[in-house]
Amino acid sequence: MKELKAIDEKFNMLRENLMDQQTFIMADVANVLPELEKSTRYWLMAELVKLGYVKRVRRGTYAFNELMGKSNISISSDAKRLFDVMSETGFYYYVSGLDILAKYMQHVPEQFPVILFVEKMAKEEIKVVLLEHGFLVMEPTELKTRYEEATYAGRKETQVVIYVTENFDYENDGLATLEKAFVDTFYSVTRNGYPLALQELVRIYENLIRTGNFDQKRALTIANRRGIQYDIRHIVESKYVTKDARQFVDIMRRGR
Repeated sequence: MKELKAIDEKFNMLRENLMDQQTFIMADVANVLPELEKSTRYWLMAELVKLGYVKRVRRGTYAFNELMGKSNISISSDAKRLFDVMSETGFYYYVSGLDILAKYMQHVPEQFPVILFVEKMAKEEIKVVLLEHGFLVMEPTELKTRYEEATYAGRKETQVVIYVTENFDYENDGLATLEKAFVDTFYSVTRNGYPLALQELVRIYENLIRTGNFDQKRALTIANRRGIQYDIRHIVESKYVTKDARQFVDIMRRGR
């Protein structure tokens, strides 16, 4: 127990000093914990990986595991079934969206489309596999129409919105980070008509901030890759925007 407490203390020091970095190396660990012998530092990192505090990106390079063993999320039964199928394909993928954010919602829908990211080259093959297993697969651009049609017809298949990506920096064991999930959900709601009220997304964001589980800088980096950096920056910096500045922008918009 005493040994575990010491590990927690060292982890907190690393997190406090290196959290702004996407990844870090052993030299960074040495800078934060210079009092430790080299062998002890390697032992510490091995233990942190084993405990799920950090993940090994590649040899000698690490990243913080913000999911901490996924204890702060509880994915839907639909997503669990999707995991079982995807794990058999051997392709890279991760689930994002409300499955990651559900803990921060006041009213979790009984059923909602699962947001799935897959590697681009495998998209068509994955779609075939999912269809064979009874999933209703939707392209982002047809999400709103297909969702409404399926709801009206009373169809019960698990709905999956499939996005492609070449970047797997912001996922862990097939689950998106909180920041990635929020940005992906915002994008899907505002660009693709994902069935979630914007007011509910606001409440999710407020809960993320209130609990201290959201890295705003990381969210901005992710948003930049999605091409919605101005939207997310406006959200993140909203408390600093004065009433006059908001009015100024409103006047400009009305004049267009």
